[in-house]
Amino acid sequence: MKKINIGIIGYGYMGKMHSMCYENLKYYYEIPDVKINLYAVVTSKKQEDLDTKFEKVYKTYQELLEDKNVDAVSMCLPNFMHKEVIMECLKMKKHIYCEKPLALNLKEGEEILEYMNEISYNKVNRMVFEYRFVPAIMRAKDLIEKGKIGNLINFNMKYYGSEYLNPEKPISWQSTKEKSGGGVLYALGSHAVDLILYLIGDVEEIYAQKNTLFKKRKSKETKQEVKVEIEDLVNVQMKLKNNILGNLTLSQVAAGSGIDLEFEIYGDKGTIKFNHEDPNTLKYFSLEDEEKPYGGMSGFKNIQTLQRYEYPAKFPPPRVNISWIRYHMDSQFNFINAIVNNESVTPDIYSGFKVQEVMSKIFESSNDKKPKKI
Repeated sequence: MKKINIGIIGYGYMGKMHSMCYENLKYYYEIPDVKINLYAVVTSKKQEDLDTKFEKVYKTYQELLEDKNVDAVSMCLPNFMHKEVIMECLKMKKHIYCEKPLALNLKEGEEILEYMNEISYNKVNRMVFEYRFVPAIMRAKDLIEKGKIGNLINFNMKYYGSEYLNPEKPISWQSTKEKSGGGVLYALGSHAVDLILYLIGDVEEIYAQKNTLFKKRKSKETKQEVKVEIEDLVNVQMKLKNNILGNLTLSQVAAGSGIDLEFEIYGDKGTIKFNHEDPNTLKYFSLEDEEKPYGGMSGFKNIQTLQRYEYPAKFPPPRVNISWIRYHMDSQFNFINAIVNNESVTPDIYSGFKVQEVMSKIFESSNDKKPKKI
């Protein structure tokens, strides 16, 4: 039986999520003759204090990467550490599973791509854009590719949260520009931009505005007020290839919002709508449906997607309602399956770079108050 030894770099919130999913993949999917082994972790904690039991506990990522038994690495580090550790992962020829965003800025992203090409890196690499693995969103992609809504005309993409609405929330690495690279654009917008690229196409031109609700927050250590340099709100007008127009709106100060992700995509033959408040369904309208007295068959239809993946899990059954953790589970299965079968899969590091490119232009436009071409 083939064993895939996983190394987790960073055992915070997302490190625990990755570990939990790796541990439980065996309950969800049949992966014949393969054992997924949570082999090593980089953390300041002691083994006995960890929720997951690893064979090796390292203090530094260098120690983990030098361990020849590590096959694949899950990157769960703050944004400012991504480039440094990714470069080492590439050098050591490890499979890479990396949390978004790819890097702190576009320059770092370019350096990563250049190094990949320089060393002819050919291992499986994945950016964790888990919303690509929502069956309703996968179905939206399928309908668009099959021409079911015709030629695309315009779209609206929205992702709202409320994490920074509390003015007493202290400064952290996420709210420090030099460590996070950005605020809501990186935290939520990276997912939204990836979905635009995935579902609709390449972005050609943007005009963006941004704002910060609370200009100062207290330092957790000193209790002194510090200037906030990240953005809380972003509005972007976009022009994509084939003259498709769209709007992207982001907020991390929207009262009542949890994962408030939704989009509308309009074509000349129909419309697709998705709202994460009901991730189990996709709304679809077709102009080809017959209109008759009393409506005929015309109108929006709820396509019930639930957990109906192309490769159904052995547990739970496809008819069961879906949740956020389940998208992560399928993303990791897709990653492991690619390693087993030696396949190239997306979203990969190049996908992460394309998102980084768009986000960089959004910042440029909002700072210069001018449209920017990509």
